Amino acid sequence: MDMGHGDMDMDSHACKISMLWNWYTIDSCFLSATWHVRSKGGFAGSVIGVFLLCIAIEFVRRVGREYDRRLIMAAKAGLTPVTLPEVSKDASSPTTYHFRPSWVQQIIRGIAYGSQFTAAFLVMLFGMFFNGYILFVIFLGQTVGYIIFGRDTCTAAVDHVASGSCC
Repeated sequence: MDMGHGDMDMDSHACKISMLWNWYTIDSCFLSATWHVRSKGGFAGSVIGVFLLCIAIEFVRRVGREYDRRLIMAAKAGLTPVTLPEVSKDASSPTTYHFRPSWVQQIIRGIAYGSQFTAAFLVMLFGMFFNGYILFVIFLGQTVGYIIFGRDTCTAAVDHVASGSCC
C-alpha cells in the first residue's frame, strides 16, 4: 500500500507506545501489535484483565502456601519423629521431622511457582508501558489480591498462659 498518496484506510491507526508516562487509551498497544486497543471498551477490558491477573497472582501464591502446609501436615501425621544426629540423645532434645516433597509434589509446587512468576513478569512488562491507568490498576490489583489472599501470612498460635504474659 502506498502510504504517501492518501490511499491508507482512514480507520486504521498506529499503536501509541511510549516509554514515558502517558494516559493513552485508544490505539494503545500492550506486549505486541496484536494487542492493539481500538476502542474505550477494549481498553476497559484490558484494564479489568490486568486487574484480575494481579489478583490471580496473589491467589496462586496462596494456593502454593496452602499446598505446602498440606504436605507438611500429611508428613507430620504419617512420619515418626526423628532426632537429628547432631542433637544430644537426652530426653530434653527437641524432636524434628524430616520431610522432602516427592518429585510429583515438587512438580506441582514448581507449576504453581512458575505460573505466578510468569504472571508477575507479564505484569512487570505491562508496567513498562508507563500507562497511568495500567500502572494504577497494577498497584490496586496487587493490593486487593493481597488483602483477599494474604491473611494467612500473619497467623500464630497465641497462648497467653504458656508465654507467661498476664491478662
